[in-house]
Amino acid sequence: MRKRMALLGLAAAGGVLLGRKWWQHRREEEAHVSQSEESYHQSGTRILILGAGFGGLSTALKLDQQFGPSDNVSILVVDRNNDMLFTPLLWTVASGRADPDNILIPIRAFQRGRHFHVLHAEVVGIDLENKRVHTSAGMRSYDILVIALGSHTTMPHLPGLEEYAFPFHTPADALELRNRLIDCIEAAHRTSDPEEKQAFLTFVVGGAGDTGVELAAIIHDYVTSGLAREYPWLVNHPVRVIVAGRADRILPTSNPGIAQKTRQVLESEGIEIHTGTSVKAVTATTVETSHGTIPSHTLFWAAGTTAPHVVKELPVHHAHNGAVFVDQYLRIPTHPDVYVLGDSAWAYDSATGNPIPATAQAALHQGNYLGKAIATVIRGGQPEPYEFKMLGHLVLLGRQTGVARIGDVTLTGLPAWVVWHLVYLLRIPSMTKRLQLTLNWVLSAILGRETGQIRLQTGTPLHQKMLELQTT
Repeated sequence: MRKRMALLGLAAAGGVLLGRKWWQHRREEEAHVSQSEESYHQSGTRILILGAGFGGLSTALKLDQQFGPSDNVSILVVDRNNDMLFTPLLWTVASGRADPDNILIPIRAFQRGRHFHVLHAEVVGIDLENKRVHTSAGMRSYDILVIALGSHTTMPHLPGLEEYAFPFHTPADALELRNRLIDCIEAAHRTSDPEEKQAFLTFVVGGAGDTGVELAAIIHDYVTSGLAREYPWLVNHPVRVIVAGRADRILPTSNPGIAQKTRQVLESEGIEIHTGTSVKAVTATTVETSHGTIPSHTLFWAAGTTAPHVVKELPVHHAHNGAVFVDQYLRIPTHPDVYVLGDSAWAYDSATGNPIPATAQAALHQGNYLGKAIATVIRGGQPEPYEFKMLGHLVLLGRQTGVARIGDVTLTGLPAWVVWHLVYLLRIPSMTKRLQLTLNWVLSAILGRETGQIRLQTGTPLHQKMLELQTT
């Protein structure tokens, strides 16, 4: 109770502060009128940015700071979506603590009072030789190109994986995760077979990186805490959450100390960790691994990413996942007027020699660097090589617990949980969304989390179909 009251007090104070900033922010926005995409003119230096995620938008915002309306520079951002997904908070939708629109920020909102433009279109192809990009809205030429198209979840060609595994990459995936958990619990409640009941209550996560680890914690927390009121019988029926990863430890690209503390927290919650384990095949009722068969109706897939097809098609050198190899300035070596960042790039940390992790933190850092570096090049200067600076590592591990490393300081438990929330709340580039999230987090702490299902398509309830499958 004391922890909850402390949390509510912190959230209330934060809400007041955010509220004041929000009104100031809105007044400033209303004083500006955004320019249209048509003013991406054919004279001067044309900077074309593909992708409006963390990397693309941070590049555009930094460039906007470097150039004013009197400069002969045009900036156009192209994205197939008209909103930016704040992926670090995707789990809040899955766990019933936020609505999908709380973590979706309209891209055009970033135009207000700024000098870059937005084109809502799909990137179809990139012609590096002729400096043209083909989109669903026509061709756009460029003088400088920035590729920030992100990545997709990798689905290896394993038997049954495409058919039965659940990805976790979009708000729709987050809602489907919640639906699936509830469907499995409903199906378990209706069967009298103890082995079948346990199979419905066993959830496997493929992948032991940041996404897989946090996903396992989300599942365990939501089932054992979020749904406990509606399904009190779960107290007497163990819920199994299993993390299966090929590496010899979880969080293989992180600090070993963080990985060890994270494992300790997960195992203390009853989450099973299977390292050195590969998923081999999936059926409707089992997950086949390199160490045996797990009776389970649900596999959530969080093992690796791959570059978009349009990036893989570029006639340049690629890494194993399709990302483009870039030099110390984040440029394609054979095309110095083309920059790649974020998940689409394979860059090395000049200090350690290790690949830079594909995280939102890295993409933001690269975008800020590129905005200044490109401005330096346009003005005839030579930018400094890119150096990645890891600000910290945050891992959320369920109800009021987590692990955080900031500099040389490591936090666990409630302090890490609070730091995680504050850091990402302040990182959201929208005062409106910060207020919405703060309100929803406070309400969920007081009233409980959302435990209803949001169906994206109509039809027979899935738990009914699952039981029918067992009887045929």
